[in-house]
Amino acid sequence: MRHYFKTILSVTSVLLLISGCNTGPKAAKPAKVDKSLERVSINGYISTMTEAAFEWKSFEDKNVVGVMVYRNDPHSKTPNKLLEVGNVNTPLQTHFVDHNLKPQTNYHYRFASYNIRNEQAIASKQVDVLTKPLINSVSFFAATDALARSAKLIWRPHTDKSVVAYRLERRKNGDESFKKIAVLKGRLNAEYIDQDLDDNTRYEYRIFALTHHDVLSKASNSVAVITKAPPAPIQHVKASQAKASTITVTWDRLKNAQSYALYRATKADGRYSRIATDLRKSSYKEQVKDAGRTYYYKVIAISPDGLEGELKSAMAVQGSTLDAPKAPTNLVARVENASVQLTWKANDPRIKHYRVIKTTKKGLFSSETKTFDNISKKLMIDSSLQPDTSYQFYVVGIDKHNIASQPSNIVKVQIKGKK
Repeated sequence: MRHYFKTILSVTSVLLLISGCNTGPKAAKPAKVDKSLERVSINGYISTMTEAAFEWKSFEDKNVVGVMVYRNDPHSKTPNKLLEVGNVNTPLQTHFVDHNLKPQTNYHYRFASYNIRNEQAIASKQVDVLTKPLINSVSFFAATDALARSAKLIWRPHTDKSVVAYRLERRKNGDESFKKIAVLKGRLNAEYIDQDLDDNTRYEYRIFALTHHDVLSKASNSVAVITKAPPAPIQHVKASQAKASTITVTWDRLKNAQSYALYRATKADGRYSRIATDLRKSSYKEQVKDAGRTYYYKVIAISPDGLEGELKSAMAVQGSTLDAPKAPTNLVARVENASVQLTWKANDPRIKHYRVIKTTKKGLFSSETKTFDNISKKLMIDSSLQPDTSYQFYVVGIDKHNIASQPSNIVKVQIKGKK
């Protein structure tokens, strides 16, 4: 069985004859030449994309103790100079493998035996080696039609059994260079889903096969996809004005929209928060407790793929609830014995009845509140006052929607006890 001695190489030395064990590429030193020493006789070689293996005849000369190996670096500034790349330090070994070569590249080798005094024989004839070209990429590589924020890539598994993985690269909107996005281990892989992409954006992809020596194949043909665009802005959005306790937002339906989402803010250019989603109709009624409340609304469409329209480009519309009625004024209290007569002035025809709020002060830190509701006239008499007690009264108006006005002025009443 043949025994192969493998050495990791790089190209940094210049051809000169040296002696000693080689632990890595290094500058060669001059060495004496023994013309009587048996020369290396190469039987032949085989090469791959990144390696070259050599065999030579066994030595009959007992003075030979090893073989020095030299090679050029075709990609250097001195491509014709040979470099020391290996030291086979036993005469029993008749094979050498050079690693880390470039595919489809011409290399020149020479070999020189040496003796125990590090004197070298005349080098062998030059051996020219052409490494194998890069393997082609996969025979079929394609992308599916436009998807939402993703791209599906498919290919035919490579037939070369040296392939152990695939490298996928991508560039966006015509960027100058591709960037690696994934390495998929396993020759039989045939699909990749690229996710979290931008909407309505062009992406270009290519794929490389990766061999067990970590050598990339040629690049595949590039394929391009354009992700789906978000739904267009909604047209004719309207919001109701001056409705009691509600704001109704309506809009035109958008073709191909599956549903809608509604956003709201307190300012036209404020921060919008989503208040409703998965709306299937083209209207929404929001219940708003506060009278005279103003909100701004935006409606966006949602596609069957779940893409939402752009919130920034959506039109904002203003909606508001009905203002509270105007407050009663000129509240006056007339006290007689243990009774008080309250009268006030109405200021809003919307008011249907009144509510009087009475606060009784029971101590330094305690009080009691009582409400008199559904008062139809602008007058009320309270005959339940007690001596040596302080009271406060105010009035609010109530409209047909049960919206209360702001309070009237406050009047204070105090009943003194008999002396």
